[in-house]
Amino acid sequence: MLFSIYSIEDKLIVASGGGDKKFGVKNKITLYQLESGSISKALKEENFDQIPEFIEGIPSKKIFGICSKNQVIFYSLSGNDFKNIYTLTINPEDISLTCFKIYEDLLVAGDDSGCLILFKISFDNQKINSINEIGRNDNAHVRGINKIVFFAKNKNKFLLTASQDGTCKVFGIDQSSEKPIKMNTYFCFRQFQHENSNYFMRDLIFVNEENIVYTLQSLAKGKTFLTKWNASNVNSVRPIETIMVCNDPCFSFDINENHSYLGIADSKGNIYFVDAKNMVLTGSTNIGENMLKDCRFYKNYLVTGNIGNELGMNKIMTGFNFKMIRFLFYAALIFGIYYYIYLRKNNLIDIDN
Repeated sequence: MLFSIYSIEDKLIVASGGGDKKFGVKNKITLYQLESGSISKALKEENFDQIPEFIEGIPSKKIFGICSKNQVIFYSLSGNDFKNIYTLTINPEDISLTCFKIYEDLLVAGDDSGCLILFKISFDNQKINSINEIGRNDNAHVRGINKIVFFAKNKNKFLLTASQDGTCKVFGIDQSSEKPIKMNTYFCFRQFQHENSNYFMRDLIFVNEENIVYTLQSLAKGKTFLTKWNASNVNSVRPIETIMVCNDPCFSFDINENHSYLGIADSKGNIYFVDAKNMVLTGSTNIGENMLKDCRFYKNYLVTGNIGNELGMNKIMTGFNFKMIRFLFYAALIFGIYYYIYLRKNNLIDIDN
């Protein structure tokens, strides 16, 4: 079973394992070469002791990490090879990490109970010297955390989190205080809540240059909604527009390099492309029967991985901009009406004949 994919430049890192006999039980990390429209055969494969849950990295340093249970194992990437450089072990031992994020010299990890843990990283060029815990919020969410994003405003650092409890939250990192560093809740927001069960916040993306947040929210076995939020004020994140993507759960999405298109992967092997500016679905296609677990953009291609350890690469489907077509239609209609009035007023048209 494939769990997570991550890319650094033209290299794709895939974490897989677990599952049943149909998909195999060997836990492993696999490195691939990415090209426009194709994925190479595996460049390197290495066994992993535990189930690898989530991959995150530091592209500028060519470092990536994989979280599993109470550990984050870090690797350095060099050409077609990678090697283990550091292992972070978090207490207590029974903690189960679900995601993490790195920003400058800070690392924050989330677990399946809703806890956030903040660490300070000491680097030596491409190496990690040490990672030390500097803060913890045991009650950040009431259920597991699916995604964490760092962002900065006016020299202040913040976190955005998406949770299985159906909410997203903004946390401020108070580095002026003495240790432990506090992560204070600034704002909590959600778009939908089912009468019997939350719409889980599956994933989120923050576009820092535009102060825009995109969230992916769905029921365990129900519709998926994409919402665009205005995050210019961290104390009041407000929805701009929401569209329904499909009738099935989606677990992952990504935005391309120039922030113009979103790619979304669902549980039935379908991928969807959305015009990010206008929030319009521009295309969709089915690429197999297996559930898609993760997706990442590489140039103008969406790279996907499903639970059957199958990788795919599909070019952005731009389609038609229906909002623009609608605008042009009404503009032409209004112009036609005014032109007709102009002709009648100046006796340039005789309606009787």
